[in-house]
Amino acid sequence: MKEGGTMLTRHNYYEQKRSKIKRLVLEVLNDLSQMTELYTAYLNHPTDERRGWILKTESDVNKHEARIEKDILEIISLQQLDVKELRWLLGMNRIIRELERIGDQLTNIVTLSDVADTQALKPMIQTFFHFESEMIEWVKKGITNEDKQILEDVMEQDHYVNQLNKGTYNNLVHLINEKENITESNLKTIIISRFLERIGDHLVNIARVYLEVCEEMED
Repeated sequence: MKEGGTMLTRHNYYEQKRSKIKRLVLEVLNDLSQMTELYTAYLNHPTDERRGWILKTESDVNKHEARIEKDILEIISLQQLDVKELRWLLGMNRIIRELERIGDQLTNIVTLSDVADTQALKPMIQTFFHFESEMIEWVKKGITNEDKQILEDVMEQDHYVNQLNKGTYNNLVHLINEKENITESNLKTIIISRFLERIGDHLVNIARVYLEVCEEMED
């Protein structure tokens, strides 16, 4: 009876930790969604306060990442797990690292864009965010509901993000060929476009990892 009770306690402990990890991952996705909304507000009305909100939210992302990694290490060190559960934990660890990199990319964009650049950068960034905000929401739904189809939709959506990045590069090439004056904002557009394209890549990686996790848990 004692052994059975101990096993049940361990099972309950693992289930609680597993639920906490998934909840924290979803909270990070909410934080990243908020960062895109805050940055859109910043583009419309750039202030130091709004820039500060974005950077504060990225700090919250880093704190969540540290908490998730700590929980994963604690489970692995204390709990004897089967292969499927171990793969789930390792998959979540990969996902949180990808999420942290998205936060880094958004921070890079905020740091690079001065108040003077916002009007020049606004149309491009808002177009990227149109697709990537949807991708973030789809990732949240895919993880919440274990929905494999919506995770595949995330990967399909990245095609449009890649096309936007290519279009930004081609526009600069056109300006060069036409011997137009290349401004600092033009150069920043290329760099920021690349950061935005990488955000799409990270979201695809997250969708792919969780899709693999779902399929492994079903086998």
